[in-house]
Amino acid sequence: MAVDIALSINRTLQVPLLVTINSIIQNTTFAAGQPPLRFNIVVPVGDRTFFSDKLAAAFADYPSEQVSFRIAEFTPPDFLKHYLDTKFQEKKPERRISRYMQYARLYLKKIFPDVERMLYFDADIIVLDDVRSLHALGNQLTEQSNLAAVPQFFPAIFYFSNPFKVWSDLRKFKSTFNSGVLIMELRYWNEQTFDLIKRYLDLDAQNNYRLYHLGDETVFNIPFKDTYTQLPKQWNCCGYGQTPLIARILSKDPQQMKVIHWSGGYQKPWKSDRVIYSDLWRSYLPATS
Repeated sequence: MAVDIALSINRTLQVPLLVTINSIIQNTTFAAGQPPLRFNIVVPVGDRTFFSDKLAAAFADYPSEQVSFRIAEFTPPDFLKHYLDTKFQEKKPERRISRYMQYARLYLKKIFPDVERMLYFDADIIVLDDVRSLHALGNQLTEQSNLAAVPQFFPAIFYFSNPFKVWSDLRKFKSTFNSGVLIMELRYWNEQTFDLIKRYLDLDAQNNYRLYHLGDETVFNIPFKDTYTQLPKQWNCCGYGQTPLIARILSKDPQQMKVIHWSGGYQKPWKSDRVIYSDLWRSYLPATS
């Protein structure tokens, strides 16, 4: 059985995608008898060949017995497309597509129905440890707790414009989590899971699409608020895309981190070499990128 890894991206993230994948491969052990890595890449409609060519050029040196890729094009369900188009009202087509790809991780079970356990990573991440050890942490997941993530210090009350509308849900939060690194035990995801997700999207729509802050982060947190399993914090050291001051406050020795995540929206290592840990990010640039 392969170690399945998913990323969901568009063309603007083609280079970060290659860096994330290269960091995973470079820090994974390959020995006889160990399962291969299989990357499941979700892309916009019409972009399969584009990304297939990029991946083939960047990782041609790895035999398929160790590393393989498969690419799936994603079209959001009609209700999700309507929700995203209405909530965000993106005027540029590329921004609308970007929104669709952000939410595609909610549908990995439907996109790759043969996968039982999926590791998901955002593309503004580098992985500094063997993903096999992260995959093994999925052994603790159950039918009732079928998603694992790293908790974060961000009060759930700030996810909502009107906390009283979701008071019964707020009371069930033990901690919020960052959805940039996930273990998803997809064998346990079923129509009830998707009905629950749709229920919370409908709730936002019923409140003029203004109930939720932070976009997909809220949509992931609220259905799994009281059932998700907490991962060790080293597996998602996030916030390094925040302002330089906050990033410096959060900084630590990379040897103490298994994942560096430039979440935050202010700065990314592929845009400036002044961003914290950008030199480490660049060290994983494939020669063909």
